Amino acid sequence: MITIGIIEDDPSLRRNLEAFIETQKDTYLSFSLNSVEQFLDRKSTYEEPFIVFCDLGLPGISGKEGITFIRQLWNETYIVVITGTDDEETIYDCIERGANGYVVKPFKIQELINQIEIIRNGGALLSPQVALKLFKQIQKQTVALETSNYGFTPREKQVVDELLKGLSYKEIAQVLGISSTTVNDHLKNVYPKMGVRTKAELMRKILKT
Repeated sequence: MITIGIIEDDPSLRRNLEAFIETQKDTYLSFSLNSVEQFLDRKSTYEEPFIVFCDLGLPGISGKEGITFIRQLWNETYIVVITGTDDEETIYDCIERGANGYVVKPFKIQELINQIEIIRNGGALLSPQVALKLFKQIQKQTVALETSNYGFTPREKQVVDELLKGLSYKEIAQVLGISSTTVNDHLKNVYPKMGVRTKAELMRKILKT
């Protein structure tokens, strides 16, 4: 059973999300709130959910600060940002604070279904478009990742190098002359070596390196 929490102040969107979760056979709504303040007031009553969808443009305490509070409380929860903002600095800040995914409004409910499936399968939680913006911001900060200390094979290092350029799995496969499935297999080996689970966590580790 996938437990899901929502922090969203748009009542129409929140109801749509609630209805979507309730119609799925293997999802359960842990909480649905309209502010970070509500979350902080009631946090002790909730068990750690699998996913929290958190808006950024919230009244009072911002969604960015909410990400920090959620991450401090729950280390294993996947935090997926839902927002109308896709500028590089905002994406950078959210990932650095602990977000795992980023969905830009307006979006279709199917996109959230895809996010959940990606999470369940251990895949990357950043779209190529959002990832590219994040990589550009990282480049501005002149942050570099030393991969030699992680025990990568030569092919794994190639995959990581291309990933850090903002390429999608399909594009990496084309560059290296391998299949997308093989790219995914290499990344499944890379993530444990770096102590991360997703592309978002990989980016966060880069930011802290």
